[in-house]
Amino acid sequence: MSSNTPDHWQSLHGPANWFELPYPPSWTAEEREGAYALRPPESGALLAINTVWLDQDDAEVLPGLEEIVRQFPKSRKAIRASEDAIPHVVECMQGEAVLEGGHRWLGKLWKPARWRAWRMWAFRESQLLIVVTLLHDGKRDPELESMVRMMLRGMAVSDQPADPPEVFARRVFDLARQKFPLLKSELTNDFQLKLETSLLNLANFYRAYLRDPSQFEKIVLPAMTTAVQVQGWGEQETSPPLEMVRDRLMPMLYPEDVWQEKFQDIIGEPWVAGLVVLYVVDETNAYWYVRKELLETWGITHDMLHEIALDNLHSYFERQPMEMAVAASEEGEPSMLMPGKPDTYNTVRLLSHSFLNQLREVAESDLVVGVPGRDFFVAVSSKIPDLVTHMRQRVREDFEQTDHPLTDRMLLVTADGVSELIDEAT
Repeated sequence: MSSNTPDHWQSLHGPANWFELPYPPSWTAEEREGAYALRPPESGALLAINTVWLDQDDAEVLPGLEEIVRQFPKSRKAIRASEDAIPHVVECMQGEAVLEGGHRWLGKLWKPARWRAWRMWAFRESQLLIVVTLLHDGKRDPELESMVRMMLRGMAVSDQPADPPEVFARRVFDLARQKFPLLKSELTNDFQLKLETSLLNLANFYRAYLRDPSQFEKIVLPAMTTAVQVQGWGEQETSPPLEMVRDRLMPMLYPEDVWQEKFQDIIGEPWVAGLVVLYVVDETNAYWYVRKELLETWGITHDMLHEIALDNLHSYFERQPMEMAVAASEEGEPSMLMPGKPDTYNTVRLLSHSFLNQLREVAESDLVVGVPGRDFFVAVSSKIPDLVTHMRQRVREDFEQTDHPLTDRMLLVTADGVSELIDEAT
């Protein structure tokens, strides 16, 4: 955010991290089917942000604002304008328009059309076009227009825009055909790549790619290679005896809705806040989920599997202790705790009652915990409501961006255990 933007302003993040637009906290933000809108308080005005991704073949052809203006039901007084003070603007126009659909011919005699002033800005970076339109409530409002200019001066546009999901998926498909030409590859409608008998969910890879688009192949190719190797496994690897994997069985938290929709053959148990406990076999550079059929093969119950996995989790952190970062309040009391570094099993450690007791002893209070992703959690004292409110917003933001998302809902840790924190405001 620009240094000229007030510190208390909020940020609107566009799709694929294409842009970040600051706006006053009194404005309301909306998103619908990839289009964004900001509304000032007590006004019928609207600031609309639309993004267009140009295909590689059409990247040199920049759609003009005149073409967009023609989509208004009615328009007049449309002229080009100058905006030298706003960085990266490639085109600007203003005029008046009628948005409402046409009345019947008799109604037109008695209900004159309602003209509204508008101003439109276009920003361009590589294959990305961003069109920002300010639609006034009626006549042009100079103060509102000045406010919007201030917002646009603080807008950051990615200098290396990431591909949208559908383009990313096609690139993954092309890479699979290039690297493994003898294997049958197919893109499915639910954002997955089928590589012979393996199915790769592209959502987590796409989240990692958004943070660094330059690392596309490094992010995707290892997973493809692992999927191909797994197809060469025999029964010894896919259905090993319990004693071969007992010491490598670990618990794992996962979104319950995804589990129910796509992985019903994987053994799991609902936990809290829309999360489920699954179980994995930890390999050297990956892990695989325990299927329901294996319990019968191993001759153990779900409860026995859970106890084995928790024992291994405790042993794991005895070998690799979790270093906790602790922040103190103004009074010097511990107010925030979080793991010092990311780890695949950080968040699932919240299943351990002894670990939860340690956290509560350090904080000397009950805790509100955010678990936006698999590798990281943050716990704050329930005695500091303002800190809880701030953390709730950060958790929602992290949930949208992390590689292995879990939930944007909050947990409450008390002496009785873990439950979901109910937001009384909702």
